Amino acid sequence: MKIIPSDTPIASSDRAFNYGDGVFTTICVVNDHPELLSLHLSRLSHDCKAIGLSIDIHILEQAIGSKIQAFQASADLKRKEASQIDDEKKPLLEGESNPSQFEKSEIKYVLKVHVSGGEAGRGYSRDEANPPLVRFTQHPYPTHYDSLHATGVTLMCAQTALAIQPALAGIKHMNRLEQVLIKREINQADADDALVCDTQGNVIECSAGNIFFYTDNTWCTPSLTGSGVNGVVRQCLLNALNEENVQHKVGKFTLSDVMRADCVVITNALMKVFPIKSITFADDSTSLYPVNNDNIDTLQTLLLKRLYKNGLSNKTGVEPLRYQSKRQES
Repeated sequence: MKIIPSDTPIASSDRAFNYGDGVFTTICVVNDHPELLSLHLSRLSHDCKAIGLSIDIHILEQAIGSKIQAFQASADLKRKEASQIDDEKKPLLEGESNPSQFEKSEIKYVLKVHVSGGEAGRGYSRDEANPPLVRFTQHPYPTHYDSLHATGVTLMCAQTALAIQPALAGIKHMNRLEQVLIKREINQADADDALVCDTQGNVIECSAGNIFFYTDNTWCTPSLTGSGVNGVVRQCLLNALNEENVQHKVGKFTLSDVMRADCVVITNALMKVFPIKSITFADDSTSLYPVNNDNIDTLQTLLLKRLYKNGLSNKTGVEPLRYQSKRQES
C-alpha cells in the first residue's frame, strides 16, 4: 500500500482509471471528527480483501487522522485571517465582543478515501510488484441536503436494473457505470433520487444510498447478497436495531412492498437518515409518505446515539461498531 498526495496526477496505467479496479469510501467530517470511522475502516478492509487488495488498515487510519488535522489547521488559519479582516473593517465599541473571535463555527466537509489496484501494463492482470495506491480528496458538504432533510426526498423508479453478481455485492467498488446511467434517469425526471431494483425485480437501494421502509410494525431493508452497496449508516442502523430489540427484517422485497409502506427513508454517510416524501412508479402512479413520523424519529435517534456516543472531541476510531459482510445477512 502506498499513500500518494491528492494532487498527484492519475497515471494512464492506474488500474482504477482503466478498469475501475479499486474501492472507496465517503466520510462526513464535522470539525475534526470523522463520523462512523470504524465502520468506514472496516468496510475498506472488507472490500479490499474481497477484490484481492492488501492494505494496512492501521496505517490508513493514522493517515486519515493526519489528513483531517491538516485540513483543520488550514481551515483554522483561513478563519483567523477572515476574523482579522473583519476586525479591521468594523472597530468594536467598548465592551462589545466579536463573535468571530470567540465562537467556533461548525466545519463540515466530505473526505473520500480511494484505494486503487495500483499501476500495471495493458491487460486485466495486476502487477503484484506495484502496491495499491491510496489517495484522499476533500469536497464541500452538499448544502442542498439541509433542505432535503426538512422537505423530504422525491424518488422515481429507475428503468436501469442492477446486475446480480454475488462476488461484488455489498462492495463499494469503483465500477459505478450502473449508477451513472441511473443518475441520467434521475436528472431527466427531475427527481432527487431513484429507487433501484435488480434484474429479478427485487428492490435493492437508491442511486446514492440504502433504503429502509416501515410496514407491519417492522423496519425492513433489502438484502444485498446479489447487488448493491453495504452502506456504513445501514450497518450502524442494523446494529442499533439489533441492540435495541427493535423489530426489523433484512430480506427480498418488491416495489409493491415499498408502495404499501407506512414510511420510507434513504440513508448514507452524508445524509444520515432522510425521509422519502414520494415515489413515482413506472406506471406514473405516485405514493406519498409522511416526512414527520415517530418511527422515522426513532430511527434517526438510534443513529445519533451511536454517532455521538463518545462525543465529538474524539478524533478517530471511537465507534465500537460491527461491520457485517453480505454473507452475515439473513
